[in-house]
Amino acid sequence: MKLNLTKSFILFPKSPFHFDGTFHKPSHFPNNLKLEDWEPGIYWQSLRIGKRLFGLKIKNGGTTAKPKLLASVFYKGSLSHNELEGIKKEISWRFELDQDFRAFNALAKNDKRFYPVFKKWMGMRNLSQYTLYELLIIAVVLQNATVRRSQQMLDALISKYGIKIEFDKKVFYAIWLPEDLSKTKEQELRDLRIGYRAKFIKRLSGDFANKKIDEFQLRTLDKENAKKELIKLYGIGPESARILLFEALHHYDVFDHIAPWQHKIYSMLFYNKKLVPTNTIQKDILRQYGDYSMLTVHYIWEDIFWRRKHEKIDWLEKEIRL
Repeated sequence: MKLNLTKSFILFPKSPFHFDGTFHKPSHFPNNLKLEDWEPGIYWQSLRIGKRLFGLKIKNGGTTAKPKLLASVFYKGSLSHNELEGIKKEISWRFELDQDFRAFNALAKNDKRFYPVFKKWMGMRNLSQYTLYELLIIAVVLQNATVRRSQQMLDALISKYGIKIEFDKKVFYAIWLPEDLSKTKEQELRDLRIGYRAKFIKRLSGDFANKKIDEFQLRTLDKENAKKELIKLYGIGPESARILLFEALHHYDVFDHIAPWQHKIYSMLFYNKKLVPTNTIQKDILRQYGDYSMLTVHYIWEDIFWRRKHEKIDWLEKEIRL
């Protein structure tokens, strides 16, 4: 699908805003069939709004203190004024452009050890560039697998069911609609060597196709009620729901569990020790950052992966096993 029509507009995020820290997350696992791309000051992605596919390009046109985004939407066919306004609204939600982080920044200034990290990335948002369904597909392939194995599974799924789009002289892929997979036989999915995840993906696709959950309604709910709705989805337990509360719904106070694979990394990041009790890590973060506990962890987590782009960190390589 070639998207050769374009409409451009300007967005003004709340200050401060860190462009590259928001639009590029080195901790996210790579996939060969690109859903997105980034270079300093420019970001691209396939963008699903409802059942329509668009291409999105965002350029940095301002500074951290005076942010300005130059956005272009690529499309095929027609694009009404209401549709364009809906796209702007969705971009603002997904990339947290209207969030006010003054309270968090004030807390960060009192952290003598990590303030240099917070200062370097001040204005960084926790992006949620995909729909809830798309995020769940990615979450499923990440379950109980190395990063490399997850990459292989997602590439296999995208090769079979994804949609190829071209815009701005680049090629991207988009994840399918849930309706496209809800009637697919489980064995067809298993043939892609994704194991038990085939059942999860088929059932989740059915849940979304049958409107069992409304992503936009979820955004209006408080944390506990949103969690209850997420757990209704097949294969989504308390831990997956907690992750989605942060990644998809922008709740910053969900640092109430540490997965085994994260434990060693957190111990080194926060204490420079091989293994610190999880309850100690949680209590320390929650006591100091409270409602911004998960956002705090996000800043420090992404900082180490940005460092990894330019230097070898032996202990981290052993844990992530790329």
